[in-house]
Amino acid sequence: MDTASDLLPVVYADESSNSGQNLLDPHQPVFTLAGVHLSDELAASIVDEVRSQLPSTQGEAKYSSLARSSGGRKALKRAFGSLPEGSVRSFLMDKRFMVVTKLVDVLVEPLADADGLNLYEDQRCLALSELLRMAGPVLGDEAAFQQMLQAFVDWVRQRVATEDFFSAIVAYRASIPEEHADFAGWIELLEYSRGVADAAAADLVAGEQRDILDPAVPALYCLCTSFGEALERFRLVHDTSKVIDRNATLLRMAHLLPDLARPGHFNDPLPAVQIDFANSTAHPQLQIADWAAGAVRQWAAHLAVGGGDRFSEELADVVMPWVVGAVWPTGEVDLRASSPEGR
Repeated sequence: MDTASDLLPVVYADESSNSGQNLLDPHQPVFTLAGVHLSDELAASIVDEVRSQLPSTQGEAKYSSLARSSGGRKALKRAFGSLPEGSVRSFLMDKRFMVVTKLVDVLVEPLADADGLNLYEDQRCLALSELLRMAGPVLGDEAAFQQMLQAFVDWVRQRVATEDFFSAIVAYRASIPEEHADFAGWIELLEYSRGVADAAAADLVAGEQRDILDPAVPALYCLCTSFGEALERFRLVHDTSKVIDRNATLLRMAHLLPDLARPGHFNDPLPAVQIDFANSTAHPQLQIADWAAGAVRQWAAHLAVGGGDRFSEELADVVMPWVVGAVWPTGEVDLRASSPEGR
């Protein structure tokens, strides 16, 4: 007998370039997550059509292998052209920018909150992150700025001590010349957050924030929320993922947590009423999700660091309509505050 969840629509999701909390891996600058909502029949026909254009000796048609050959790229283009409008959605993250946003989120936001200032209102956290991202490598020593970001990642991953992390902050601030003293004031906020860092370090040791830098969980929540606008409630089938499995309960309890950007409100419930895991060989939709996530990642990496090839550029018209959200720098800063002295 079918259960209520068996009768719900199904969304299939897969990731591309998830390096976990190692967000500064130079070979994987972008993380993407894609979800597809397709019938079994249509998904199978699309996958079969792609496979018919490949050598019979080729194994599973993963995006990474398809995108390396001209035949594979042509097959991908045909497959993407067969996807109904709205059947694919994607969320992407610039990993380096995510490090900066987390630096502000973990250290500066609690400091501001203690003074009665909600940095999540009016996107102040994002504005400060944009300021640090744009000005950091220019107004101070670029290598010292990069070392500060790396020290933060290593600290979260419990590979360096808090003292070493703050030494990197101090070293970077010392590299800022006197004519940029106003900007140095913003970096001093990080130094003033030592007490916050000590408390956060205790949480990290206790395992209470185990996946704080992993982009998979927040990306999946945002992707599901977007699909929920069209499908309301659905069942999610995700490609095998330890981090999502570990955080499935947290995702299902999101509605019990306050929405920090909207004081007095809680997060929206996760529209995915059930989360299952499967291998992509078992569901053609997961194979298509792999192709979609890979295509968005290839296009976005081309934007983030340059390089790539003509195919990366050609993907723009295909994948841009799929993107429903991103942690991505905009190049705009509006701090809504006069100076760091206003803290």
